[in-house]
This record gives sequence, structure tokens and C-alpha cells, in this order.
Amino acid sequence: MTTETLIEFPAEIAVKAMGLNADDFETLIATTVMPLIEPEPVRFDTLLSKEGKYLSVRVHFTARDHEHLLSIYAALKSEERVLYTL
Repeated sequence: MTTETLIEFPAEIAVKAMGLNADDFETLIATTVMPLIEPEPVRFDTLLSKEGKYLSVRVHFTARDHEHLLSIYAALKSEERVLYTL
């Protein structure tokens, strides 16, 4: 049995990381993913929760292949301050 994906690579992807709101959370996400994405252009969007307790950072980038995408998720999940990824 082979592994198939519905995504055709390379693909424009947006990955979201969520954690407790802190001044350096966006920087943490950027320093976590940038070594895996460079030299591709990257865009970051942030959204604060209604109560201001949580911050989500969406990273827009071009994933080269399925393994590249999985490596981004793995790096984010390895950060203890990242509570959820989408």
C-alpha cells in the first residue's frame, strides 16, 4: 500500500500554531520554522483570542513535498509553548 496525498507539491500552505499570549510567541514560532523554510518567502499572521489569553500564529510558505510539511509540524510540536497546531 502506498501513501497518497491530496495535496499537489510544491504547494502554498498555511500552518497555524497556538499558545499562551506572550510578547515573544511570534518570534518563537518564526525562529522554529525559518531554518526549515528558508530561502523561501514566508508570511506570518497573528490573531489574539477574544479574552487575550491565547495567540495564534499562521505561517504561510511553500511546502516542497509531504516530508517538508511534516518536518514543519514536527518542529512546532516539539516546542513546549505550542499548545496546538493546525
